Amino acid sequence: MTTGIGTLPPTIRQGILNVPGATAESKAVVERLLEEDRNLHHCFFGNVGLHNHLSHHLLAAYDLGAPAQLLQDIYEKEKRRLSPIHLTDRKKGIVEEQPVVLTSQNYVQYLGQEKYYARFLEFFASEIAGLGTSEVLEIYIFAPSANGNGAHMLLRFVGGAVHPFIQTGYGVEFGSSAMVAQALAQTAVHSPFAPEIFDLTPQDEPQQKPSQADDNTHRQPPRGRSLLAILREAYDSSVMAPVMPYDPNALLSARIRDARAKPGLADEIQRLSAQWQVDARGGQAELDAKIEELLWATTLLLAGTGRRGRAPRLDFFLMHMLNASLFVPSLLRAVPTAASRATMLRALVPVLLMYLTLRGRPRIDAGLLMSYTDTPVPPAVEGATIPQPDGSAIGDPRDATTVNPWPAIVASVLHAPDSHTLKAIRALYYSAQKYGTTPPGGAIGAFDEEGRETHEGMAQVDGTIFIRAAGVVMDTLGWVTHGQKAGGWDTSALGWDDAWKE
Repeated sequence: MTTGIGTLPPTIRQGILNVPGATAESKAVVERLLEEDRNLHHCFFGNVGLHNHLSHHLLAAYDLGAPAQLLQDIYEKEKRRLSPIHLTDRKKGIVEEQPVVLTSQNYVQYLGQEKYYARFLEFFASEIAGLGTSEVLEIYIFAPSANGNGAHMLLRFVGGAVHPFIQTGYGVEFGSSAMVAQALAQTAVHSPFAPEIFDLTPQDEPQQKPSQADDNTHRQPPRGRSLLAILREAYDSSVMAPVMPYDPNALLSARIRDARAKPGLADEIQRLSAQWQVDARGGQAELDAKIEELLWATTLLLAGTGRRGRAPRLDFFLMHMLNASLFVPSLLRAVPTAASRATMLRALVPVLLMYLTLRGRPRIDAGLLMSYTDTPVPPAVEGATIPQPDGSAIGDPRDATTVNPWPAIVASVLHAPDSHTLKAIRALYYSAQKYGTTPPGGAIGAFDEEGRETHEGMAQVDGTIFIRAAGVVMDTLGWVTHGQKAGGWDTSALGWDDAWKE
């Protein structure tokens, strides 16, 4: 049984990286597999409501150049665990039709109920077919009517470990209106994320700072404070301290409940978030700078929050914030109004700050990230062919300092069993393309307004952090094509000291 969303074309365009490798065959295969997933599978599966990542996995692999057979293999592996689309009770496995017909007048009363996912998919497909993607995003995510009276569609959009945001990002990046309908249906069946931590009323006209010398160092946002400076203040805030005592077995839902009950936390997150000012009239340069800040900060939070002398750990939820940041450029192009673009950007900071607390407030150690190699290589495999360069070769391919590490990373990550690994590498690859030449201390907010480092060691941090982070991801999650077993993301909430006790 399908959903009847044939009003929208199944075609996609190339992704933001578009690594060579796509062919007419692989494009046709991925379009077919995405359509099958969309028609057959629910956005949740399992007793605890895990997210269906099949479309994410397929598109990340396709963008990194996966051939048709690999895409088919991904589909066959992941589809086995997914739930049918017409699911009314996931825990009991009850599947039946829901006769409800959703309209723009009644959809609000069905929000947050996963049994109506297929109905929401049909509804949003119809709306997009009539109005187009951009107009539907404006009406159903950003408009006051979509957020008043408990509807909270924007807070659903950034809820669920930002999965609806990521799903929508895939849809707009790859030009799939059908996938946007799928993403909005997913948004509608999520709960809103901690409404009390958000204040998204329009900001007063921000105060412009004096212009700075264009020396690519000590860069500051023209208005407000940098995200790195705000994170520094969050570390120094007693209110932002994580709830004690540490419980190694606590589910995310329990950590969210405890954090929301902490006196003053919501007000503090609102206060800190308000310092990240977005000028709705600032044009593309303003948006580009905000994207840059997000990708630098989330990379530092993912790969620079371990402990010295210990094996790296990569937090599962901070990884989602990095992965979500990759889709901000595409989403900003799809959102039609300047005010809504500013609102979307501002909505991400309270989520990031809440996850900082939920993960035990892990601290950025810039020097730790810079201590990781900027020439990561796969592990040596017994019996593997070692390059034997001809005497005419320039440089030595056996010497990592003469080799570009990215092709080996892409070739191996395509076969990683966990879609999050591909998504993280995509985000880091894009960041390296955009910011890899940034000199030491050149990140926006590496220094505060008084010229002090926002985090110790930021004066030495340069654009190599993205390849360093990618190497840590591969070493931690596994170079599976080189005989290394697949690793896992860290779910210990590694900011708590007790999470590091033996």
